[in-house]
Amino acid sequence: MKIDKIKMNAIKKLNFPLVSIIAFVISFAILLQIAHIDSAHALTKYINCVTKVANSGGALSLSDVTACYDKEFKGAINSDADGFPLK
Repeated sequence: MKIDKIKMNAIKKLNFPLVSIIAFVISFAILLQIAHIDSAHALTKYINCVTKVANSGGALSLSDVTACYDKEFKGAINSDADGFPLK
């Protein structure tokens, strides 16, 4: 009987860290998915902006594309490829 009680206590002690690790991994996965949804949404808004400009004027210039890009991805024109501000 005493050995069964010791085994049960050991299992209970291991259970908490295991549950914590699983909860952390699931939370991280959810946050990762949210980050991907945000970037996909911004890309959709950018494509819609470019389409709207092209359809309204009948022509699309590089400055229109750049304006849409900077509008949807704030500050993109004033930063380098890594996202750091230009000097």
